[in-house]
Amino acid sequence: MPDYLLAKDLILQIIGEISVSGATYKAMEFVGTTVESLSMEERMTLCNMVVEAGGKNGIIPADATTFKYLEGKTSASYEPVYSDAQAGHLAEYRIDVTKLEPLVAKPHSPDNRGLARECKDVKLHRVYIGSCTGGKTEDFVAAARVFLASGDKVKVPTFIVPATQKVWMDLYTLPVPGSGCKTCSEIFEQAGCDAPRSPSCGACVGGPLDIYARMNEPQVCLSTTNRNFPGRMGHKEGQIYLASPYTAAASALTGLLLIQESFFNELSAIRWQVV
Repeated sequence: MPDYLLAKDLILQIIGEISVSGATYKAMEFVGTTVESLSMEERMTLCNMVVEAGGKNGIIPADATTFKYLEGKTSASYEPVYSDAQAGHLAEYRIDVTKLEPLVAKPHSPDNRGLARECKDVKLHRVYIGSCTGGKTEDFVAAARVFLASGDKVKVPTFIVPATQKVWMDLYTLPVPGSGCKTCSEIFEQAGCDAPRSPSCGACVGGPLDIYARMNEPQVCLSTTNRNFPGRMGHKEGQIYLASPYTAAASALTGLLLIQESFFNELSAIRWQVV
């Protein structure tokens, strides 16, 4: 997979292809060399968003990456379950990831797919990095690497909401590769982001007016969350663009939904894995 893409770009491509009802009450199985190369957290991004295609569940065959992830997390014995060799499928889609670019889902549906570079005139009021889909440790490391490479301050309010307590702790303790032992929280502070808040669904769920980072005005938000239906993050007239942590961080630095040519160069050598 190109270094400037993340699993969020891939799942937005898929949902844009089959629509938000394309997998209604079906299982979606992801296979292939690209999927095999993904970390466990990136695989979670793919499987997490099958529900946005109407899916009942998302499946990735267990492999060495899976078994490594489970080490130290359980003492119970387990046996992997795989699809039958002759299992039938309703449909099969093949994607050449080398031809993909950073993608967004434009308002007001996760299947309203568009190229990030085609949305360069979209002025943002805020950026939100968080949720079960986009608030994992590796998501924040990805955003931190973009801020670190730029060295600039964000141009719009940028909110950081980890998905779990473990992720919150990682933001304050794990050094970002290539940063000289800086943590995500330190990099976010230097970039002018809001300090990471306590783990929660946050503004992704909308909810009461006092929820942190909720859109209480008809603003434009670029978010790493999973849904952008009207009113999803608060105000019914708000506009939500869904994107990867890379795209979210790069856009926060400009205040525009903009992928500059230098963005690809800065990320060309980035490959990271949180251990």
